[in-house]
Amino acid sequence: MIREFFGRLRGQIVLQMRTTSSNPGVRDRINIVNSRLCSAAGDRRLFIDPKCKELIRDLEQVRWKTDETGRATTELDKSDRMRTHVSDALGYYVAQAFAMRGKFGEQRERLWG
Repeated sequence: MIREFFGRLRGQIVLQMRTTSSNPGVRDRINIVNSRLCSAAGDRRLFIDPKCKELIRDLEQVRWKTDETGRATTELDKSDRMRTHVSDALGYYVAQAFAMRGKFGEQRERLWG
């Protein structure tokens, strides 16, 4: 639909679309947004305009679901139908625009020296 719409404006607008073959995992998406808001070193590289009231509410209120013992699960609590939509959209954008690069976790080869 997007290509079709902008195809009518050939010569007037240059359309560039960036897509990935799959969406990032929920935890990865949340981690990259959180790291942009405030990294482990205290660096802030993502700032939210105070006029973005729904996004701010999402960032403040969305939580992980908890199991019967009160421990957090790997699933977001979507019981409030007004929550998660805006923060999900931000997460998809940040994951696409600022994808984490490099290898993480256990490695077979030495990383230095």
